[in-house]
Amino acid sequence: MKSISACVLRMTVILLILAVPPTSTVLMNGQEEQTKQAKGVASDWTQQHLVFSNPGTADDAIRNGTYERWLKISTDPRYIMQQQKRSANASGAALHGSSQGVSQDVSKDVPQDVPQDVSAEQADAGVQAREEGTGAIEMSLEEREAAQVGNRRLPSGLVRAIIPPPIKQADAALEPRARKKKKRNRIKKDWSETLGSNGTTGLGEFPATFTTGGTSCTDFAVFNTGLAGASGQASIIAYDNLYSSCNGGTPTAYWAYNTGGTVVTSVVLSIDGTQVAFVQSSSGGVASLVLLRWKAANGTLTAPVTPTAVAAGSYNGCTAPCMTTLTFSGNPNDTYSSPFVDFGTSTAYVGDDAGKLHKFTNIFTSGTPGEVTTVPWPVAVNTNASLASPVYDTGSTNVFVGDYLFSSSSGCEPSATKSNNPCGYLYSISSLGAVTKSAQLDFNFGIMDGPIVDPSAGKVYVFAGDDGSTSCTSSTPCAAVYQFPVGALASGTKATVGPGYEFMMSGTFDNLYFNSSSSTPTGHLYVVGNTGPANNTLYQVTITNNVMSTTTVAGPVVSNNYTNSYYAAGLQVAEFDAGTHDYIFVSVLAYGPSFGSSLCGVSSLSNGCVIGFDVTSGTISGSTTPTGATAEAGGTSGIVVDNGATGAQNIYFSTLLNQSCTGGTGGCAIQTSQSAP
Repeated sequence: MKSISACVLRMTVILLILAVPPTSTVLMNGQEEQTKQAKGVASDWTQQHLVFSNPGTADDAIRNGTYERWLKISTDPRYIMQQQKRSANASGAALHGSSQGVSQDVSKDVPQDVPQDVSAEQADAGVQAREEGTGAIEMSLEEREAAQVGNRRLPSGLVRAIIPPPIKQADAALEPRARKKKKRNRIKKDWSETLGSNGTTGLGEFPATFTTGGTSCTDFAVFNTGLAGASGQASIIAYDNLYSSCNGGTPTAYWAYNTGGTVVTSVVLSIDGTQVAFVQSSSGGVASLVLLRWKAANGTLTAPVTPTAVAAGSYNGCTAPCMTTLTFSGNPNDTYSSPFVDFGTSTAYVGDDAGKLHKFTNIFTSGTPGEVTTVPWPVAVNTNASLASPVYDTGSTNVFVGDYLFSSSSGCEPSATKSNNPCGYLYSISSLGAVTKSAQLDFNFGIMDGPIVDPSAGKVYVFAGDDGSTSCTSSTPCAAVYQFPVGALASGTKATVGPGYEFMMSGTFDNLYFNSSSSTPTGHLYVVGNTGPANNTLYQVTITNNVMSTTTVAGPVVSNNYTNSYYAAGLQVAEFDAGTHDYIFVSVLAYGPSFGSSLCGVSSLSNGCVIGFDVTSGTISGSTTPTGATAEAGGTSGIVVDNGATGAQNIYFSTLLNQSCTGGTGGCAIQTSQSAP
């Protein structure tokens, strides 16, 4: 009887597939065909925020009544790209050649289990409600700005400590991990190229790479410079000859463009790597979405080419280099929201400084690109705040985004003691523009970074630097990670990661999570916590059967910021599975520890550090030692990787402050290698 029911269900599914309208098939296949044809895989900020745990098999999905959801995920170009990237990293194999293309049975590439219904969730009452009058350390916005380091605009991520560090701590904490035996530094800086004086990809922003899985000399890395484009300064640049086997280990400018504005947020690559999307601001402070087709061997940093500007209707088929500029409806600016492109629908979403979410269609595909301006788009999410980077969820078809306090001109005040125009929320926006809001999650700077969404697990993770409580050291707020079901922001689970104050950015899952063979994902999430009166520390948060633990493990100290009287933001964490070893990389803004071997150079306010750890075992502690580290001025942007091939295995980022690099002193685009221990 069961076999008969299964056969009937299978036949029903087949009929449903055949009934899909031709227009839907064309829409899906447009970008999917690029996936099949691409001889490499793109990595940019979006792969850090939309991740896929094991979706299981079609048979399991049919048995569980979740086939439609499984089909959406398993045919999502981003899921396919993740599988290509992770399998190539683990094996060190190239992505092109006889194995090039998309497997027709993607379930063969993953363990054979499928997530169960995710509606059941352990609710943390602290996520659902807040009482006014809590939160022990608060400053007015003017006090916050006065406490910033130098003249860097909010958010710099560093602020003088309100609660001074204990005197006793100063002696011991400067060398928290001294070792008898000097360890080999396995992080080696391969090259460093100037982006121009004060150039930077940006705090919390990411460069992008397009790699074949081998060591092709035409693999490339893209960096926005954060500087206004001009005849002598590129606003965006790409480097090829990335590897030591290319051009004597010296990268060259692959292309460089003056796009007529300033690009301060992360870029996004098309599936085949031939196009780039990014937001740029005009000199008048108006944001536009730019689509660019590049040409190889075209321009340098100080002699950039100006691409041919074309109307949106002429963009498809234009001769590279060419670009089209789509001004945001309402003429707002955009300081911190990067565009997210859903390849399945060729749609881009991006926020602005006025608290609205914008939607653009026909991105990286045929048809005329443009913004949707029919009601309710652009959606007014919170007009008293600015929006961070949005993330589109394939499973629920909702967009998730947080809001934050941008400057003294912002109308919101994410205070634990004030309820006037608060911000610091997570929002879910449906395809029809309906907005659902969580409880207030951050009570100081707000949600500065995009959430992490796992469509396979049906979960969204949010990172807050100040939870508004008095539950941490000296009755201070806590930094916290929140886990919500994608369909229910009314309740969720909270895990605290030390005392809070400054903002906290997204963490990363380990390979155990991605390769979990249970019916729901099990593994670990790593974040940099202690954003308040304590030194920045790497924390591990355990996820068991898709449920996040409310207890966390404090690992090694990664910055002596509080020892030196500063609170510091927790920056993003990146993961790199090299097959036999699973690495994570963290960046800190200042006062990198020596780890007993001066790995982070001279500990100072202007000297940040990139630090690597091997988390293959799935355990960390306060005595966990790094695989290596490298000092970087002011800390770094977000970190992206290339691939696991011999001769590759590199990470890419930019500094946040000027330092010496090839081409002069300035912000630097950097590649470092991580050799296997």
